[in-house]
Amino acid sequence: MTTTAAAAARKKAGAATAAPALTRVKELSPALADRECSFKVVVMESNAKDEANASANATLLVGDDSGCVSLVLPKSVAAHVRLGDILQLTQTQVVLKNGRVYLWGGRVERVGEFLLLFKEALNVSTITWVKDPANPDVMIPGKNPSKRPKQAAAPPAAPAPAPAAPAKA
Repeated sequence: MTTTAAAAARKKAGAATAAPALTRVKELSPALADRECSFKVVVMESNAKDEANASANATLLVGDDSGCVSLVLPKSVAAHVRLGDILQLTQTQVVLKNGRVYLWGGRVERVGEFLLLFKEALNVSTITWVKDPANPDVMIPGKNPSKRPKQAAAPPAAPAPAPAAPAKA
C-alpha cells in the first residue's frame, strides 16, 4: 500500500468515527422541528421516579451553558439517569408540540457528572411559538399564556361612615 493510499484509508476511517456537531440549547427553534440533533447537557430535574405519573414517558429538564429544555425519554431509560449526570444525546429529535419546543428520545450516553456549566434562566420549552401575522410561513415567539397579565391597581375604596352614637333619653 502506498503512503497516499494509507493516508486516504486513515482519513476515511477517521471520518466514520468523527463526533457529530453539537447543537446548543439556545439555537433551538421551530426551524429545527422534525430534525435530529446532538447535544451535551446536564440533567437538572426528572420525573422518572414519580409514582403518580402513569405515563410510559418521563420528562427531564436538561441544559447547557446557553439554556435549558425539556427532554422526553421512555421511563425505562430515564430511571437510570440521575440529577447532575452529563449526557451526550445523539439522533435526538426536535419536536414542536402545542407551539413549544421539546427534545424527544434518541441515543443517550452518560459521559460524566457535575462538571458542566448550565443556565437555568432560559428555558426554551416555555417559549410559545405562534405564526407571524405578516408572514404565516414564519413562527415567532408569542406571549406566554401561562403568565398572568398584570392587573391595574384598583382605586382605593372610600372609607365607610362611622356608626352614629345612640341617642340618650
